[in-house]
Amino acid sequence: MTGKPHFNLLYAVQTPQTTINIALDTAYLEGLQTGKPATTGIYLLDNRIGLGSSPEGTQSLHTVCYTGDHISWQVLPIDPERGDTVAITGFTILAGNVFGGSIGVPQPTGNPACWVGRAVNGASTAVYQIYFLIADEAKNYFTTYCEVSISTI
Repeated sequence: MTGKPHFNLLYAVQTPQTTINIALDTAYLEGLQTGKPATTGIYLLDNRIGLGSSPEGTQSLHTVCYTGDHISWQVLPIDPERGDTVAITGFTILAGNVFGGSIGVPQPTGNPACWVGRAVNGASTAVYQIYFLIADEAKNYFTTYCEVSISTI
């Protein structure tokens, strides 16, 4: 999902209030049929457990953040010794309006492993998909995605 962000992208990258880290088990995910959702192998963690985010360390994380928070999503391979490269390739908002349409919608940064957005609407929930690209050392490419949610307080 793209659109012109209505927030300062550089500021959002440097000072996110909510960070969502996504660890990919690339060895496992590369064995799946490309383009299909994974049932395991994707692990999400955020810095908002104190606000009620749960279940941490799963691919079905529900993040709870404050209205107005800048949010960063950062993806990394679990085993960097494998030499795999990972990237976020996009987001699809399935339901809800936390991001305020194009106002705070997740946007790519100069780093393909990091996207940023902003929680615009208060007392709201959104369900969205995050799409990933994995490239192994032989330059074979694999795609997958997961479905997660976010709420504002």
